[in-house]
Parts: sequence; C-alpha cells; structure tokens
Amino acid sequence: MARSEIFFLNAGWKILFKDLGVRPVNVMRRAGLPDDLLSRSVVGLSTAEYFRFWQGLEDEVGSPLFPLDIVKKVSADFFDPPLFAALCSTSLMQAAQRLAKYKQLMAPMSLNIRVDQEGDMTLVPSWLYAQSEVPLSLQIAELAFFIRLAELGTRESVKARSVVLPVLPAQPYSRHYTHFFGCEILHGPQPLITFSSTDSLRPFLTASDGMWKIFEPELRRRLSELDEKACLLYTSDAADELDGV
Repeated sequence: MARSEIFFLNAGWKILFKDLGVRPVNVMRRAGLPDDLLSRSVVGLSTAEYFRFWQGLEDEVGSPLFPLDIVKKVSADFFDPPLFAALCSTSLMQAAQRLAKYKQLMAPMSLNIRVDQEGDMTLVPSWLYAQSEVPLSLQIAELAFFIRLAELGTRESVKARSVVLPVLPAQPYSRHYTHFFGCEILHGPQPLITFSSTDSLRPFLTASDGMWKIFEPELRRRLSELDEKACLLYTSDAADELDGV
C-alpha cells in the first residue's frame, strides 16, 4: 500500500511554542514556511518541510540542549490522539506498539520494535522520504520522547539500557544527555534506544482501556485518510508518467 508523503501538525504545537517561549511566526520565517501555518485547519508538510520546520524551531530556541528542552515540555496537555492512545496503554511496550502503527500521524517517520530473548525492547525510528540529512536534534528528541512517555505513564524515573546515535552530542554538553538517558551514548549507524524488560513492562498508571476504545476509531480513520490520499497521489503520478510516454 502507498504511504502518504504529507504529514500534519496538530494544535498541540501551539502549546509547545508557548511553553518554549518562542513566537511561531519567527520559527516559520526561519523555515521558509507560511507565517500562519499553525492557524490553518489542515496543515500538510512534506518530510523536507518538516525538517525545515524542526530546524527553524531549534534555531529560534537557540539552546544546545534543545532536544531535551522540547521533550521535557511534552505532557498530556499536548493534545494529540496518538500520544493519548499511547498513554492509555498498559506499559511502554504496548505504547510503542500503538505508536508504531500510528506514528506517521504525528511525524514523517516509522518505528521498528525489537524484543530480545531477555525481554529487553529496542526502538528504532526511521524517517520516511528523507532526501536530506535528518537533524541530529530531531534524532535525539525522538529517542528522548520514549523516556518522557515512560515517565508520564509510570510517574517514576525511567532510564534507557543503551542509546545509539549516528552523531554524538557535542562534548561540552554530552554529560547532560548522559544524565537524561541514564547511560553513555554510543556511536552507531542508526538511532536506537533500548529499555530493560522491567521498564518495558512497568505498568502505566494512565492505562485506560475505555479511553483507548474512544481514540482507536479516530486513529484508524485518520490513518485510512492518509492512505487514501497517498493512493490518489500515486495513481495521479502514474497517469502523468503514462501520458508522458
């Protein structure tokens, strides 16, 4: 099935901008995007535009710890159905499974989950249709998000068993990242984060099967709409190619 190449920002970004103390218009101008991007009812961005949006936000915040700053601001107030569905899960493992299915409703990415014989869970994000280098801060933030998600769900301090990045954080600030993740960050070809079986299955206090049943139909509907738009775009492109033959 064709995948959508357009991704959508939700109203929760307005809350993040406010909490970060930045003006949306400044971010949009840095990114070369419409000033009123967040005010439009349906906002679609390509992966390249999303990267520009993210880089514009990083530049506007102007902090070497930007990835951690933004993740620490994520809360239940950041209203987004996939995030709420994750918090309704019984554990981080179930939350990751749900996010793997619906992640592209939040960002231009997919999520691979691996569980080893000991039950340790490794999460490997990858970006869809990326034609340019993924901003390092975005790679870090995607991994850090799962620490934040686990702590929101369990109300306990949760640390990673291991973290791998293709580019390591700058040395003067590496200790801040090590402290946040709870382990040394290793160098490797792709970003990934591993949680122990204990932390992967630690019960979420926010678990709610009733709320999940409310959110799931809407998530399925939104994902289906993305797939339909992708199919229409693919069909249109194929027709254009045939016309050009």
